[in-house]
Amino acid sequence: MTQPIIPPEVRDHYLDYPYPPCKPEDDKRRLAQTQGSYLGEINHYLFNGEENFQNGFRILIAGGGTGDATIYLADQLQETNAEIVYLDFSTTSMQIAQERARNRRLTNITWIEDSLLNIPNLDLGKFDFINCIGVLHHLKDPDAGLQILADSLSDTGGMDIMVYAQYGRTAVYQIQELLRLVNKKASTRQDEVKNAWTILNDLPETNWQVKGKELVSDHKTFGDIGMYDLFLHKQDRAYTIPQLYEFLEKAQLKLAAFYDGATRCSLELDQYIKDETLLETLKQRPRVEQEAMSEILCGNITKHMCYVSKRSDTKASLNDMDNVPYFMESIPEGIVNDMTRFGPPPPEGALLDVSWIRWQRTITVPLLVSTYTKHFFSAMLSKERSFQEIKDYINQRIPISDEDFQTERNSLLVFELTGDLLMRKKTVSIPDFHLQVFLSQARLIENAHVAGP
Repeated sequence: MTQPIIPPEVRDHYLDYPYPPCKPEDDKRRLAQTQGSYLGEINHYLFNGEENFQNGFRILIAGGGTGDATIYLADQLQETNAEIVYLDFSTTSMQIAQERARNRRLTNITWIEDSLLNIPNLDLGKFDFINCIGVLHHLKDPDAGLQILADSLSDTGGMDIMVYAQYGRTAVYQIQELLRLVNKKASTRQDEVKNAWTILNDLPETNWQVKGKELVSDHKTFGDIGMYDLFLHKQDRAYTIPQLYEFLEKAQLKLAAFYDGATRCSLELDQYIKDETLLETLKQRPRVEQEAMSEILCGNITKHMCYVSKRSDTKASLNDMDNVPYFMESIPEGIVNDMTRFGPPPPEGALLDVSWIRWQRTITVPLLVSTYTKHFFSAMLSKERSFQEIKDYINQRIPISDEDFQTERNSLLVFELTGDLLMRKKTVSIPDFHLQVFLSQARLIENAHVAGP
């Protein structure tokens, strides 16, 4: 096999320190979920809610690492004829990912040991979905890498990419520069790591990393492997919001959505600008300028996680009466319970604080309550009713006008902003987020019983 040019220090890094570290035996008892890889999210943001993943859907995991996204996607697609292609140049990482697949008894993955830079020579065909997380910003020429992926994407397909964000990683790049100076004489990777721990464990309180220590945690979570990947990487760059849009535009790609709800909320100017006159003026600016200002105001965005596509308007519409709205969490049930648990429902126009936990963070949003709110969310509990069917459900209990229903439907915008509301066409079936995990565990136990240890 002809290897593309990969800097030896980057190649050896991932051979010695496969990332992210994991224990393959853990996959025997649980399915690890990854942000951006749930089929419901992919369908909602990239396929207008119309994709059923049943007709030879093809996925490329470009830079699959130790297998997080590969395993999660392959597990969800077990009962389909979808094909998942794993690609990574690190033998060590691929062996770990393959062991994880064996532990979950997954047989729908094609394994390729190579670099995404060599895709033009591999004759892999076109893909409906490409996952490339934490890879492009480590290439010598990220533009060339993204163009290769764009050329591998079908005309109607989409991608899930993550690149580093500049401002939230300000301290990271200062520490990287510091450690380059410290490690000039270091002869091994292990010596570099040892010196890094010595420095990090004794930083003065005035250091930017100490002041923003909550922004990055790989070294705390993943030990030496995390330390090297975060502070000692030999090829690493980051993007501001304008640079991200320019990066995508060069490859003729469009940003469909930032799928991390925390980031999406952080990119809204009204989070920071309280003067209504100034806010109204700034909201007349192009969206990219608003997000650029918000990113600087916020200061803590460390990653840009986004869905991108060759097409525009790929997100399922809140205004399509044939769409089925649903949540990954049990939010409607909580709202209905909150409105009935304490006696009479809140008065018309009251704000109900709705809280839930998503990806280890607590989210609280205000929901404007009306006469119809309880019925609206009760109708959503089945996760099967379209907006038209929800309207019919409400009308059977209390008459609702088209205008009032539109107002009620618009109340969901706050959940769309947080990334917790998804939509799909009535004719499309997507596994329930939590039921899917339960069924996956059940399949694993059954397979283990049938096949033996």
